[in-house]
Parts: sequence; structure tokens; C-alpha cells
Amino acid sequence: MRINIKRAIAVAAGLAMALIVAPAPAPALGSAAVPTTVTIDTKGPALGTLADGYLGFSFESNTYGVNSGDFDTVGNLPRLLTNLGRGVIRFGGNTVDEGYRAATPAGLAGLDRLTRAVKWKVLYSENLGHFDRTTVTQDARSVSTVLGDRLTAIACGNEPDYYFRQLRPPTYSLHDYVPEANQCLSAVRAGAPAAQQAGPDTAGGAWLPDYAAAERGKVGLLTRHYYPLSRCSDKNATAAELLSRGVAQKEAATIASAAQSAGKAGVPLRISETNSASCSGIPGVSNSYASALWAADYALIAAEHGAQGVNLHGQLGRNCAGYTPFCSVGPHAYRAMPVYYGLYFAHQLGTGHLLPTTVKTSDNIAAHAVRGTDGTVRVLVENLAPKPAAVAVRGADAITAAVLHLTGPSLSATDGVRVQGAVVAADGTIRPGAADHVKCDQGGCALPLAAYSAAVLTLATGGAADHRR
Repeated sequence: MRINIKRAIAVAAGLAMALIVAPAPAPALGSAAVPTTVTIDTKGPALGTLADGYLGFSFESNTYGVNSGDFDTVGNLPRLLTNLGRGVIRFGGNTVDEGYRAATPAGLAGLDRLTRAVKWKVLYSENLGHFDRTTVTQDARSVSTVLGDRLTAIACGNEPDYYFRQLRPPTYSLHDYVPEANQCLSAVRAGAPAAQQAGPDTAGGAWLPDYAAAERGKVGLLTRHYYPLSRCSDKNATAAELLSRGVAQKEAATIASAAQSAGKAGVPLRISETNSASCSGIPGVSNSYASALWAADYALIAAEHGAQGVNLHGQLGRNCAGYTPFCSVGPHAYRAMPVYYGLYFAHQLGTGHLLPTTVKTSDNIAAHAVRGTDGTVRVLVENLAPKPAAVAVRGADAITAAVLHLTGPSLSATDGVRVQGAVVAADGTIRPGAADHVKCDQGGCALPLAAYSAAVLTLATGGAADHRR
């Protein structure tokens, strides 16, 4: 599979560009602005699809899971979810194998109310680490009965390629795992015969090709986890590293490889647990404005390279120092963390087919484009560099564009992230201000972009451009 990286670092020759912005005056970028050209190939083959349910979150089964009482229609969680359209809540993590037994009737009742209200679905995990066939069958039956078509799939276990560390002998391998997984999936099938099954939820990709071949026809969804950085081993990683071209290349290659395995199995790929850095994230990086810029770019890189969904891992507790998209500030009251803003900003592209784009610049600029089902083209451009950029967006024959901006005080800021001047309110709502507008001509749409900021352009080929909220 061809790796198409949108974060291009290419040396550009001089680019003369006139900035025409209405009605708001263009920011004074000066001669330091880096000339950049983003070209959209509107006639090229689609790189992937953004569909309802692409975005999602992941939670630990035995802590902030179904039985915690947090997943219900009270508080601001329902609004925080619906801000992202339709999505998928995944329950799993290390705790599913450590001590999780089953969803309680009260927990399922709350989850039923929540998913009905927000139109989200559930990816559910059973305990394989301490497998009990009767318990799994009964639990799968309960979950499937309550959720019905809001159950995306049921998986068995979490990161079995790491079982050798504690749950199994040091020699534990894929050869040992597949029979165990099949026993668990058989137990799931006995309780929920209509439910789709997923796996293997591995931490890495080494097992995926052989697993896909062995389980072809048995699972309907291939799942793996991915964290581009790790607090376990990269404790000194910086925000600049998270946003670097090298990390973007690694993300693209990793997901493309997993998608190849899913293709061999004839099933979709979902990155069912992911975030900026494993081991709960890097304080000052994973909970900073940098994570908002990263999340928007990463979610689209994943879609362009074969993922049909991503679930960012987190928790609903009071620990705000890590990678969690939410932070508890009171009973059933959650603060949206910077990474959440990144997902919300990516959601402004809507659903549709991802178009090929190329970036010509001497700095760190990322770009992604989507053609919606109505034919509208939307483009996300991120300036991931410390200098302002003078961007020309070309290729769509637009006459004007509506623009929303993602901004923050600094890469390390843990507060003050804005989408078109707006923050997520205490009730979970966010109301971006009126879109800015830029005029376009044969040279493209001229977009001045401040350092460490992003913009979504809705291109109009006739009439006035609109924008999503």
C-alpha cells in the first residue's frame, strides 16, 4: 500500500501570493510567513472514507466502565458525545483481563439510555485473561439483548501479545493465543449469535498477518492498538516531537500495515485503543494544546491509510495530567481536554471520501481534504511550525471559502483551546463564532495561518460557503 503523508517537509521555491480576506482583515504575517501550497486532487482516487461512527473513545472495563454509573443520560457527557456526531464507545483495556466479570443490569440500563439518546454504538470486551466460558456466554447474551444493533462487536481480551508479561508463561505466542481466542469467541457466539466478533486488540502489529489468516471468516472486525509515543520509554518526548514529520510517517506506516492485514481477512480495521503516548500519556504533552493539533491530524492520517475508526483511550476521573479526552470536575460533569478539541475540529470535515492532497512548503504543514456526499469539499490545514504560513489552497476551483480556526495560547497550554473563538461550555455545548471568509481566484484560496494553528475551509464553487458546527 502506498504511504501518502500529508505532512510534507519539502523545500519550496519562492511563492508570490496575495492575501485577500473578507470581511475580517488578514493577520499581519509579514515577511517571516512561510509560503505554502496545498493542492487538492479532486479527480484522484479516494484515499479512504470518513463515515458515521469513525470517531470514538475507549475506557477501562473495570474502572470507568459500564458498571461505574458514569454512562447514562445525566450530566454533560451526552452533549460531549453528540458534538462529535455518531461514534463508538469501547470498553476494554488492561482491566478487562485483570478482574472484570460482567456488565450489571444497572450499568447496562444506563448505557442503553445513553446510546439511544446520542446514537452511539458500543465495542465491548470479554475477559480472556481469566476466561470463564459460562460467564462470558451469559454476559454476551445480556449485552447483546440490551444494546441490539447498537452493539458494534464483542472482542475477547486486551493486548494478548503482552500476556507473556503476567497472565501467561513467558513463551506465550500467537500459536497459543488463537485456540484460546476461539474458545472465547465460541462462548460469545453461544450467548450472542447475531453479534459481530472482533479481535485481536493487540498492542503491536506482529501478530496481525497470521491472526488475520487464521481467523478469516470468524471475526468481522480487525482491531489493534497504537500509541505513537510512550511514557513508559519516551518520558522526555516533547510536543514538537509529537507533531513531527517522523511521528506522522510512523503513524501512516503502522496503520497502513494493519490495514493490509485487515484486507487479507476481508474485514474493516479499527484502531480500538489509541492516543498520543502509552502508559497514560506524557504530562505537558498529552494534555496540552499540542495534543489537539496532533489528534486532528492523526485521526485523518489513520483514515487515509485504511482505518475505519479510531477510539481514543481515556477515563472519566479527576486525573487531568495525562492523555484523557475528559476530566471530571464534579458528579457527571466533565471538562473537555485539548485532545477532545482536536477530534471536534476534525469532525468539522464531515463525512465523505478523503481526497489526495500534496503540500509544498519548507516547514511542517499538514493538510487533508474530504468531499462530502453533497459534493462539498472541505480542507483541514495545520501549521505545526513556530512560524506563520501563507497558504494557497488550490485544485477545487472555489470562488470563496468559509474558515474555522483552531487556536491555543501555546503548545504546552492545558487550557485556552478555542474553535473559532469558542470553548466547550459547562453543559457540554460548543458554539463556534461566525466563520471567517476568504476569496479565491485562479491562484487558489489565500489562507494566512498563524504558527501552531489549524483551519478548516469549506470551499464553495458557487454562492456563499457554509460551515459545520
